[in-house]
Amino acid sequence: MLYNILLFFSFLQSVVVFTLMSSAAMRFREPAKKRIMIGLFVMLCGISLLSYHLFTHGINSVDGFAILIILVIELSWFLICSEDYFFVSLFSFITFVNIYLAINYISDILAIHGEGPAFVINFMINRLVIYAVILPLLYKFVRPRFRRLVGALDKEWCAAGLVPLMFLIMQIMVLYYPSPYWSWNIENWNKVIIITVYMLFLAVYYLLYVQANAIVEKYALEKRQLLMAQQEKLWESELARQKVSVALAFQQKHDMRHHNAVIIELLKNGNVAELEDYMKSFNAAMDRSKTTVYCINPIVNSICNAYAQKAERAKIKIYFHMVVPERAGIDNVDLTCIFGNALENSIEGCLRLPENYEKEIIVTSKYMDGRLRIQVENSCCEGIVFEGELPKTQKKDGGTGIHSIIYTTEKYDGTYRFSVSNGKFTTQIVLNANEVIPKSMIQEGTV
Repeated sequence: MLYNILLFFSFLQSVVVFTLMSSAAMRFREPAKKRIMIGLFVMLCGISLLSYHLFTHGINSVDGFAILIILVIELSWFLICSEDYFFVSLFSFITFVNIYLAINYISDILAIHGEGPAFVINFMINRLVIYAVILPLLYKFVRPRFRRLVGALDKEWCAAGLVPLMFLIMQIMVLYYPSPYWSWNIENWNKVIIITVYMLFLAVYYLLYVQANAIVEKYALEKRQLLMAQQEKLWESELARQKVSVALAFQQKHDMRHHNAVIIELLKNGNVAELEDYMKSFNAAMDRSKTTVYCINPIVNSICNAYAQKAERAKIKIYFHMVVPERAGIDNVDLTCIFGNALENSIEGCLRLPENYEKEIIVTSKYMDGRLRIQVENSCCEGIVFEGELPKTQKKDGGTGIHSIIYTTEKYDGTYRFSVSNGKFTTQIVLNANEVIPKSMIQEGTV
């Protein structure tokens, strides 16, 4: 009876730790809490079924397919909770199956001299020690790097999935066929083969990571160069506006005596109507070169001015409610990426509407407690299709803007959300700044 109870806890340990390991690499599907609860319920049902069979029919009836039951439970966990693409989830699942089988083999070999309950206890302790070493490494080192690769790679995952699959086949063939590893004798060469397989496993995964990381760095460099070019154009546009403003200020100062002379002469002659027309034309000339101050951050202000002019030319109403400090704790290139792509997408969304349709964009930005919160809401057409949490692009070879926003947001451990409601498309972004800006350095602007 004690032996069966210990085996039950061994199965429970397998399910719990496999779940924790797989969660280290997984991106959870929304609503995450609901999905996790459903996944845990399915696990509970699977464990209950396994334990019932164990206590009613004994260990011999369960031993042959216990691992299969555990893998089915974990596969259900992936299908319920994972938001990742199919090949990413496949790569993760098979990889953790390989790790799980390898840990079981190592723990089993270390406890091989025990018998009965003593063997199960030693086996569980060995696994617990190995898991205690692996789990922190997965969450601290593996997860951020893996999530970066997931965000950057696409079709490459189709080929990457073959690597853990081939190792799984090799591991099963060596460990269980033609005879299982617990029946091996001391001179059995399979022990050397399986150790070689594990070393090869680590080497190939390391090479795979190096190659994938090189691809990511290449994509990141190209993206950064593109964003820097975009930022440079915005700076040039802002500089041109500043030059025009300075030149106009000098010209107005120089011509002020002439304006005053004209005004005085018109007043003397009582030509009030002509004076009014003259003043209107003078004000219009000043307004043409005016640069609006949306916020005190020069980069964001330049972007807002550029896209405000673009929206005005397209007859789109655009409103800004901006609070972005001069030093926001976010790299200027990344600010350009977020605001530039969000505003560009909002204008493109408005331009897809019929000409007689009222087009409107509302941009809201708030800085609070070291977080920059951004919301861009624009009029949009009906029938926008979502793939998971992301809207499906309506342009050929499009979608770069949204993926750039996602990449930059995750770089700052932030959050993003895209939604459609009542004819409005809303982009919501939260960025965690690298430094907290004092409240005295934050000013609000509404235009």
